[in-house]
Amino acid sequence: MEPGWVGARDERERRLWSTVLQPAAVELAARAAELSDAVVAYTSGRLPDLLANAEAFEANRASTEASIRDFAEVLQSGADPTAAASLGSATLAYAQDGARHGIPLTTLLRSYRLGHAATSRLLNTILANHVSDADDLNMATELCSAWMFAYVDTALLLVEDVYSTERDRWLRSTAATQADTVATILSGQPVDIDVAGRRLRHELGRVHVGAIAWLDTHEEGRDTLTLLEAAIRDIAAALGSKRPLIHPLGILSVAAWISSTADVPSRALDELRLRTATAPGVRVAIGEPARGIAGFRASHVEALHAQRVAQLDGSPAGSVTRYHDISLRALATTDLDHARAFVERELGRLASGDETTRRLAATVRVYLSENGSRGRTAKRLSIHENTVSYRLRQAEEILGRSVDKRTLELRVALALADLVGEASDTNRSAPDVD
Repeated sequence: MEPGWVGARDERERRLWSTVLQPAAVELAARAAELSDAVVAYTSGRLPDLLANAEAFEANRASTEASIRDFAEVLQSGADPTAAASLGSATLAYAQDGARHGIPLTTLLRSYRLGHAATSRLLNTILANHVSDADDLNMATELCSAWMFAYVDTALLLVEDVYSTERDRWLRSTAATQADTVATILSGQPVDIDVAGRRLRHELGRVHVGAIAWLDTHEEGRDTLTLLEAAIRDIAAALGSKRPLIHPLGILSVAAWISSTADVPSRALDELRLRTATAPGVRVAIGEPARGIAGFRASHVEALHAQRVAQLDGSPAGSVTRYHDISLRALATTDLDHARAFVERELGRLASGDETTRRLAATVRVYLSENGSRGRTAKRLSIHENTVSYRLRQAEEILGRSVDKRTLELRVALALADLVGEASDTNRSAPDVD
């Protein structure tokens, strides 16, 4: 088998392709997920405004991983990169979303070039794993660099074309008008309720329940918008609404408003559940029902707070987080650094994550919720009352004070301890690009 690219046609280049570049391409594909983390961290440090939140970071990471896998396939097969380069669904979605949200094309292209630079450095390290001769390594590196440059140059032309097409389509669409109207309402600017309602095709004088549906990760080939819309329609149907207003926030999340002419019963909100078979992996956060344009805005803000707490709390896929249930934690975690300092000051070592200390903290939490009754605490925890007393004494030794003092502060700190504790490093260990 010989490479099909004209840049690798002499005898030595063909030998290096088969003995060095092909096995390096296999390793590149196998490590694509790991390497994409490092590449996007590199890009984020240079374009912090572009990757300012977790969703933007994940969208860029998914696009990067797809591009790495595609180039690895081109390199392994020896294909001509100017003919074989393509945009996977994640990369296509990333470019289209950038066009719809007005990200300058120059910024978008710079992110791809930064990704190219970071990937190239990592790939050079991989090449060194497959050849020991210095001269062969130098030539293999040059050959691989030329192959990648040709690939990226072609891919960028495709991105420009997709971006321009989507931007033109978006500016001519009613979706752009609707997005502008939603942005105006949410910013608190004065707006004519009738005109805004016509633009949104949504009655704004009704009672609104704001909702956010989101996915944590992008999977190649998965239609994320369809899944998110399915989750919203599932929630809307449970509340007796057939036409929720759905507003995409990005590749991995949508905002929505489920509206009603009558008040929405609190019990109906408490009983909301997602059919995970319809929307696998999706989570939803909802605000409280409120009327009119002010309610449209307020319930949306509450849904955003509920989403933030759900993410901090690691709520499982398929969960529905209601603002009413987490309002105190939302208020107390607006400033995470301040919240962490508060927990550390109030609990000290009682905020530790080891099993014994967590059991003590849980006992104190139940004791306080039972208004200081050791008997009811023992019954709820299914332990002896003497065990409750022993655990409380241990907790008081750690706290340096009685659990019956500063009870409000103690209850809030215990409620926040798991929520704002330093996140464990669950990310894949990524190689250093710099």
